[in-house]
Amino acid sequence: MAAKSGLGLVPRQGLVLTEAMRQSLALLRMPTLAAAEAIAREAEENPFLVVEPPAGGAAYDYALDTTAATVSLGEGLRRQIALRRLDPAIEAAALYLVGELRGDGYLDVALSDLAAETGAPVAVLEAGLAVVQGCDPAGVGARSLAECLELKLADAGIDRPLARACAEHLDDFAEARWVRISRSLRQPQALLEKIAALLRGFGSAPVREDGGWVDPLVPELAVEVRVQGRLGVTLLSGRLPACTVMAVPRRSLEGEALRALHDRARRIAGAVVARRETLLRIGAHIAETQSAFFLGRHQTIVPVSRAEAAAALAMHPTTLGRALAGKALVAGGQVFPLGMFFSRGLPGAEGAVSPFDVQQRIRAMIAQESSEAPLADDRICAQLQKEGVDIARRTVAKYRKCLRIPSSFGRKRRKVS
Repeated sequence: MAAKSGLGLVPRQGLVLTEAMRQSLALLRMPTLAAAEAIAREAEENPFLVVEPPAGGAAYDYALDTTAATVSLGEGLRRQIALRRLDPAIEAAALYLVGELRGDGYLDVALSDLAAETGAPVAVLEAGLAVVQGCDPAGVGARSLAECLELKLADAGIDRPLARACAEHLDDFAEARWVRISRSLRQPQALLEKIAALLRGFGSAPVREDGGWVDPLVPELAVEVRVQGRLGVTLLSGRLPACTVMAVPRRSLEGEALRALHDRARRIAGAVVARRETLLRIGAHIAETQSAFFLGRHQTIVPVSRAEAAAALAMHPTTLGRALAGKALVAGGQVFPLGMFFSRGLPGAEGAVSPFDVQQRIRAMIAQESSEAPLADDRICAQLQKEGVDIARRTVAKYRKCLRIPSSFGRKRRKVS
């Protein structure tokens, strides 16, 4: 039987994001100060967008005062991209990807997902990512630890193909398996030892705490204890500029350019409203699930995963992740990142235990240790396991570093000196 070719129509269902939805998601992802800067820039270029600048406040002014000598990661990257002569589509993709970066400089969203959301070709997004990864600090825009270290090695002068190959043998470098690495990479041991020294000096994230790239946390939500111990959640005024659209009928505008600006102003104003409504919903959910934290002394957090919260809020997990990135709330005079209230629990004797509670226990154990015999991570791990917490030693070490507590050797040396 001869094969025949032909054309046919097949109906398919799919999710297509409108331009308004894309604008809303982009603004939702931005930290507070970055969103305020983006709105201000848009107002300078769009005569139909009317904004009132943020009025400020205690937490807002504190964030500005304490970071006056630094530049936010997003702003630093946007400045670097602006200095390059790029194809407009690639520049737009690079600037969009800057808004998708985590606070530590990693990109944790697949380019294929972003292509589906934005309608941009994957090739354009890849070119935009290459631009971002070519900026300082080295490693920014990496999608994994291996890619981060590859970018940092390349920045240190190692040829990119060799840097990529080295990043694929991290375990061998950690164990100093020189014969095996030399055979695989066909490089002299002297060069490999030099690369190993570089790797030891790199951090595990693109952005280091002391690197000067700071995105200050400015709270947009406030959680307050009201009468009869009830919790209330409100949006703080003045954190983002109030946006309205100039009262000009669209049909009275002449020319497509003016109509496009008018439509964009409407999308920006709508995105600001959507951002506030989304954050308020998330804040109410946090207050409901973490009432013990706010009504107590901020000493315990109920383990709630992002997937569980997204299901409860009827929200896509990636949308929730965007909403949490770089956002914070204020309660009892203290500022807390929203992401702090979402974590997978560790198995405990009486049910799941949040990482926050485990960290508090580690802090308490170290506070009570003997100055002559500080507790090593394996001893802390053994004690936690004895108390019913299923935890590994490397997790204890990670939590200790999150608390900015030196190792047992460092603590002993500090006390002796």
